[in-house]
Amino acid sequence: MTATPNRVALYVRVSTNAQHTENQLRRLHEVAALRGWSVVGEYVETVSGAAKTRPVFDRLMADARRRRFDTIAAVDVSRLGRSLSGLAALFEEVRQIGVDLYLDREAMDTSTPAGRAMLG
Repeated sequence: MTATPNRVALYVRVSTNAQHTENQLRRLHEVAALRGWSVVGEYVETVSGAAKTRPVFDRLMADARRRRFDTIAAVDVSRLGRSLSGLAALFEEVRQIGVDLYLDREAMDTSTPAGRAMLG
């Protein structure tokens, strides 16, 4: 994992078309600007977090495996998934491929020792 991530992918998700992603995107762009990160992709999805298929999330993970960015940023862990087992598998995969996670509401940044401990 990188000590100073600079390329970040923003993942935002809402469950229904009646909901909007603008607030999530705005907040993540603010964080990126404050940290000096370069936003290299926005992955915006409208699908339940419990859905079996999430095409945009799948594309995000494919790009993570290709190391197109250093960090995945989301406003909170619930945007990434709903089940504990699914989240645990995701956390392990990003650790193995060397991509960091930034979760704004949880104040978790796995590019830091405290963030890695929190994830563990």
